[in-house]
Amino acid sequence: MSRLFLQRNIWYLDIQINNRRIRKSLNTSNKSTANKLAKSVEHEIISNVLIGRKPINISKTPLKQLIRAFLEHNHDWSISTQEIYKDRLKSYINNIDINNVSTKALTIRCVNKMYKWAYDNHLISEPKRLDGGSKWEYRMRTFNAEELDKILNHIYPKEFQCCVRFAYYTGARRGEIAHLTKENIKDEYVVGKTGKRKIKLNCQAREVLAQSDLLWSYRPPYISQTFKKNLRRLHIKGGRFHDLRRTFGLNLIKQGMSIYQVSKLLGHSSVRTTEKHYAPLMVTDIPDFKL
Repeated sequence: MSRLFLQRNIWYLDIQINNRRIRKSLNTSNKSTANKLAKSVEHEIISNVLIGRKPINISKTPLKQLIRAFLEHNHDWSISTQEIYKDRLKSYINNIDINNVSTKALTIRCVNKMYKWAYDNHLISEPKRLDGGSKWEYRMRTFNAEELDKILNHIYPKEFQCCVRFAYYTGARRGEIAHLTKENIKDEYVVGKTGKRKIKLNCQAREVLAQSDLLWSYRPPYISQTFKKNLRRLHIKGGRFHDLRRTFGLNLIKQGMSIYQVSKLLGHSSVRTTEKHYAPLMVTDIPDFKL
């Protein structure tokens, strides 16, 4: 005898078998998903209790079902993190952009996180992991002076141009800009990623904030898509919104700022992270030398 019940916005399966009561979380707040998962989970429990079989095989838990349950589970994520996982897992299951150098590592990390969660919650019978993650090459696209002039002065709508200017003058991440609030803005910095990072406001960034009537309550996908549309209109090829952040760091290094200071401005966890990203970009700027 089994039944489904909702507790703290999560569905559970309750089974009475051989005078034993077994309760199992289905890790989803969606009733339809819970109903689909219940049959497999019930079969697994009965097999373990009565026959001693191994847990259900991964092939019996469809990937779409796993992804849906994973995204509906309460992971205590920020809105931007939720959007990232939703976007990357959608790309993975539809085989969209999976080999893109700039997003492949992130996609693999999101997928592996999902599989680990599924295994820990007994939704798959054995751990599964995609190779890759941080092993892929870093994206190296930056904007030159001519491209930057177009981007900073000819993007529209005007309010979005202010958003783009702020991104370049601060090196802030897309998610940090998308969730900027008045409460986060201090005199010379903005509280950014996870509340711990402080985004430095130089005079140009402060001027942008003074000129902008509204803060940008843009969803991250809107920022990326609107930026790409503008680049196509301006005939700038191969650019993405995150390339503003990379260009910010590179130009500061070219101006003579230390790699340590640039690392702090970018909010990297260590200087080594900054060096890995920017060392390949600086090779072409090394002057001629003779041994």
